[in-house]
Amino acid sequence: MYPEVFGDYIVYVDESGDHSLVSIDERFPLFALVFCVFRIERYVQDIVPAAQRLKFDFFGRDQTAMG
Repeated sequence: MYPEVFGDYIVYVDESGDHSLVSIDERFPLFALVFCVFRIERYVQDIVPAAQRLKFDFFGRDQTAMG
C-alpha cells in the first residue's frame, strides 16, 4: 500500500532513567528502553483515533501541553 521506501511500520522509541554506565545514580539506578512498533495501516485506522479520544476525554482537547 505504501511506497517501499517508507516501509510498512512506524516505530516509537523512548528511554527513561539513568543511561550512564560510569556514574550510576543510586537514588534511581534504573534504565528503561521501550519500543512500540505499529503497522502503518493499523496505526492510522485504530491507534491515532483512540489516542485522540483519550486526550479529549482527559484533557478536553487534543494537545496535552498546558499553557
